[in-house]
Amino acid sequence: MYEKLENGDDLFDHEVLEILLYAVCPRINTNPLAHKLMDRFVTLYNVLNASVKELKGVDGVGDAVAKYLRSVGMSAERAGRIGNTPSLKTFGDCKRFLHLRFFNKTVENVEIYFTDGESRVKRIFNYSTSEKSRAIANADDIARNVALIRPVNVIIAHNHVSGTTAPSCYDDEFTGMMQFICDVNGINVADHFIYRSENEIFSYRDDGRLDRIKSMYGWKNFEKWIKTSNSAKAENI
Repeated sequence: MYEKLENGDDLFDHEVLEILLYAVCPRINTNPLAHKLMDRFVTLYNVLNASVKELKGVDGVGDAVAKYLRSVGMSAERAGRIGNTPSLKTFGDCKRFLHLRFFNKTVENVEIYFTDGESRVKRIFNYSTSEKSRAIANADDIARNVALIRPVNVIIAHNHVSGTTAPSCYDDEFTGMMQFICDVNGINVADHFIYRSENEIFSYRDDGRLDRIKSMYGWKNFEKWIKTSNSAKAENI
């Protein structure tokens, strides 16, 4: 079952239920219990939306199993509420979200937001150290996540715990690295924000800095540089 799940194979409802039951019924064959539940409730949806009392009416379903299945059903219901997903369509949206994420932080953090085509935040990756004015984001880790998840847009954000929101050379280089990684994967870098306070937020896009970095660090420019470099080497030979 786990192998089928990992491979992304199609699973029958009773097989999904078997996998769920593994977590709360370790070291036993959960297939018979999954079939009993399906026989009673007909569909997986009905199983996960049944009350604890009703679930316990099925032979073999104890208190722990019933409460576990009900909590899974509640989780699925809440996960389907797209309205709860933060949306970063406007600068106002971003401002509120950044303030929520960075307010009262005492060390520097780098956060990378993966968003979909509707600018809804799907994943957040946070990088920080114990140092007040330095956060390190691993390029290999970022590249792996970008290639695996393939968001539509990426938004970079980090905080300055002192001084101003003025970007440093390191900030520019990191933005360039992100642009290259994303461009190779066909993903748009939407902005890079530097947060100092609710009313002190620097936007690379609004400043025009992002466009300059995109022109410098884009994949096409890198390809052009490689071709020029190879041509020069050939001439020297």
